Amino acid sequence: MNPSSHARTLLIVEDNKDVRNIFAEVFQGVGYHVLEAGNGEEALALMAHERTAVSVVLTDLRMPVMDGLELATRIKGDERFSSIPVVLLSATPMSNSWQALEVFSALLTKPCSFEHLLSTIESVQ
Repeated sequence: MNPSSHARTLLIVEDNKDVRNIFAEVFQGVGYHVLEAGNGEEALALMAHERTAVSVVLTDLRMPVMDGLELATRIKGDERFSSIPVVLLSATPMSNSWQALEVFSALLTKPCSFEHLLSTIESVQ
């Protein structure tokens, strides 16, 4: 695969820097261009100023400043970003998952194998 012709941009939104770095390294290894943010507010600012269009957002739920649910709601409510799939990967199961599926394209629970994570990211694009 020629990464430049199939470059997909993944925005990883995770407040744990070590986890974010591991995900970034693994997704770069399979050909993704990776952007990183530590919370939802950083993610929205990055999306607004990034020249490269984001293909998919992978976000945690519990983060400081702006959590993953608010981030996904804001993305879906913004006409510039509303078509971008948002995948939730969280250790906290969503008790109101029917509501979550209105803003998230997929809900995954940590721990999650990389193969399952990758196949989910691929399937929502």
